[in-house]
Amino acid sequence: MSSDDDRKKVALDDETYEKLKDFSRFNGLKLRKVIATLADLLVKDKVLSDQVIKLTLEK
Repeated sequence: MSSDDDRKKVALDDETYEKLKDFSRFNGLKLRKVIATLADLLVKDKVLSDQVIKLTLEK
């Protein structure tokens, strides 16, 4: 389990925060664990990583 010393604050816009919060609550998950899992997926999955980069650059 993480201690408070192992955490960092990340700025999110309200819409993004609400989407992530709703997703995590609907599935009974902790938001910080969802974000950690997303980060792991981005590092491990080249296709997903490329999709995220492409969509981010389009915004």
